[in-house]
Amino acid sequence: MQRTALPVQRPSEHTGFHTDRRGLGVVVVVSGGGLALTVNMLGPEFRVWVRGLERLGGCSGPVMLMGHTITRDASTGAVVHAFTSADLPGGVLMLPCRNRREQVCVACSLLHNGDSFQIVRSGIVGGKGVPAEVSTHPLVFATVTAPSFGAVHRANGVGVCRPERGEQICEHGCSRACWARHADADPIVGSPLCAACYRYADAVVWNAASGLLWVQYINRLRRELARLGGLRIRTGEIGRVLRVSYVKVSEFQRRGSVHFHAVIRVDGPDGPDDDPPDWVSTGLLADAVSAAGPRATVGVAQVGGDTRVIGFGRQLDVREIGGGRESAQAASSYLAKYITKDDGNRLVLPRPVLARGGIDAVPRALLSDHARVLMHAAWDLGGLPELAELRLRPWAHQLGFRGNVVTKSRFYSTTYGALREARAAHAREAAGLPEVVREATVTESHWRLVAAGLSPELGEIAAGIADGTVIRKGPRPNWIADFEGVD
Repeated sequence: MQRTALPVQRPSEHTGFHTDRRGLGVVVVVSGGGLALTVNMLGPEFRVWVRGLERLGGCSGPVMLMGHTITRDASTGAVVHAFTSADLPGGVLMLPCRNRREQVCVACSLLHNGDSFQIVRSGIVGGKGVPAEVSTHPLVFATVTAPSFGAVHRANGVGVCRPERGEQICEHGCSRACWARHADADPIVGSPLCAACYRYADAVVWNAASGLLWVQYINRLRRELARLGGLRIRTGEIGRVLRVSYVKVSEFQRRGSVHFHAVIRVDGPDGPDDDPPDWVSTGLLADAVSAAGPRATVGVAQVGGDTRVIGFGRQLDVREIGGGRESAQAASSYLAKYITKDDGNRLVLPRPVLARGGIDAVPRALLSDHARVLMHAAWDLGGLPELAELRLRPWAHQLGFRGNVVTKSRFYSTTYGALREARAAHAREAAGLPEVVREATVTESHWRLVAAGLSPELGEIAAGIADGTVIRKGPRPNWIADFEGVD
């Protein structure tokens, strides 16, 4: 049995938001059952604190708040419910960090993954306030990619990387061919064959403008639906007969360019409660999605002040959902996975960089050489006045991409806020607290931030709780593999 010496301070002196080592004691933690042993040796107040951390699933960076909330009857002024952090261990309220990245917080990423799954799935089969009839509406799963910015190493399964039989040397003296057979895990995959030939500036600007390009893509999709349905495009007739709803997830390819996975649905003009026109079939929607890709363009500023038109790449994959084709579970799980998964390819950082030197300071174990050059390009281009609107420096840690990892149209399905409120209502009911009628009550709240995160000692306890959360929730469903070919 493995034993580890774990220093822990008394609860009255250490609540997790400072590292003052007064009254330090050493407790032996036993692997497999060590948490209970540690808690029993530290007294009832600390046991309550650990239960609070268990309630957060072992969040690695909880936010500590001090303050109070008082709910009063709007007509009489009587106190309906009062809550203060003074009654909690250490006098602070712990809230989860809610970070979606698994590499930052395992516990919160698992919760975010579940919420993401529900958001995607409810827009396909109904539930969470969405009528079940949406499962009969036309639905497709689409993937759109970035154009090429230069030849990169690639994993071709059983094939060679770049079998070039023509001119094999570029103007910079590098080979245009690569006869190796790269495995998927090979770190060279995604890096350019010639760094001097690769258009780093274009790649960064494309990432920054990809959100605007997606908006134009949806607009073009509506026009394609109108064209296929024989409607007049310029009069806006399409908006009076149908509505396009979607949920979109962004993912970085190995070369550092963003591409989008999306579930796209056609409803009636009033949303999911309204049936789409009879002439809109799933096949027609798939044709419109495919036709809109090459036609979607947007103009972006370039170095020197000129404007350049950009668009999506040639690779566009469209799959029909339902009717014996791709399942709702497969599409939902595939998108939810990419919302929370780690960046195992060392492409982006979880937080912004504050100076150019901060990019160089990142260890090579966390950032590939190719991604480092892209970040340098984003930082340097962000200092040019003609590219100021792209805000490249604040988003250099994401290679210029400045959008959210997941976005959806208003009427697609439920929201993260609605799911969090449902969980809070369930927790209030389980605790026996009275139901709060917002229209009949007035709430007075005053909270201030004390700190965020845990000391190294308490972080070890949180990590153990998070490991238990992972074991309890179990592995991801096997149906995720159904979509692994969409890259």
